[in-house]
Amino acid sequence: MKQLKIIASVIAIGAICYQFTTGGFTSHAVLAGFQGPVKSSSATGGASATPIVPMKMKADTAKPAPKTGNAQIKFNEEVHEFGKIEQNSLAQTMFIISNIGSDTLEVFSAQPSCGCTAAFPGKKRIPPGDTSHLAITFDPHNKAEGDVTKTITVTSNSKNDPQKILRIHGTIYKSKLAHKESMHLDGVFQGNCASCHVEKGKGELGAKLYEADCAICHGSKADNKPGPDIADDKMMDHKSSQWKEIITEGIVNTNMPAFALKHKGPLNDDEIASLVDYLGAYKKNMAREKQLRGTSSAVGTSTGTVNNK
Repeated sequence: MKQLKIIASVIAIGAICYQFTTGGFTSHAVLAGFQGPVKSSSATGGASATPIVPMKMKADTAKPAPKTGNAQIKFNEEVHEFGKIEQNSLAQTMFIISNIGSDTLEVFSAQPSCGCTAAFPGKKRIPPGDTSHLAITFDPHNKAEGDVTKTITVTSNSKNDPQKILRIHGTIYKSKLAHKESMHLDGVFQGNCASCHVEKGKGELGAKLYEADCAICHGSKADNKPGPDIADDKMMDHKSSQWKEIITEGIVNTNMPAFALKHKGPLNDDEIASLVDYLGAYKKNMAREKQLRGTSSAVGTSTGTVNNK
């Protein structure tokens, strides 16, 4: 009798499964924890196990859009003028950082453009309406007399100006403690100055070495570079032997130091030779471009004359 009841139960369950399947649904929905009806697959002739999620449930599980930060950085000044700076004294100033936004301002870094300039930020998380500071120290030891401009790049989560460039400017004049004839130029290869005048050029040759060790001083006057630009006549009028001597020995009573190892400089003979080769190649390229411009101009003039006849 018990066996008959068990058989009857099995038949009943089978009938239920058949009804669900022929109606386009399967009892897998029941076994899946009542997640709702399941789509049937017409391609396979059976039912897939993908539950049909009601539209209301999809809307409820959608993630809210992330909020846009509204931290905004502001400085009391963006260019600080030191005025006259003596060679043997440190020049110091302090920028005030304000958060004029409605979210917390985070100052990630303050990166000076040169090793002679140091930046010391105060608190790096600034609540709305609050302030912090950025202390700046400029070391003019062994720097050339004349105008000098350095930059500090401040990176933050500010909505506007996430990378802000601050500038310090001054006019360096000769220290009373400096050498009577010229300052000790080998000092640019020591201390903080070495990070720009030595470290960047290590392992480099030719053009890359020039960019690392030479371009920091040789460039446009608009950028406050103390030395002539590579394309200037003062640079290009020299011969290879003269370039080698200048780089090796320096120039007396000027701001050009001696780069050779024997004079406490950072460059060996091969590195100096690579600079001379680069300058020679640059000079040849300039002459070639000048010749091409002259030829192009002559052709244009000739064509215009023919057309005018």
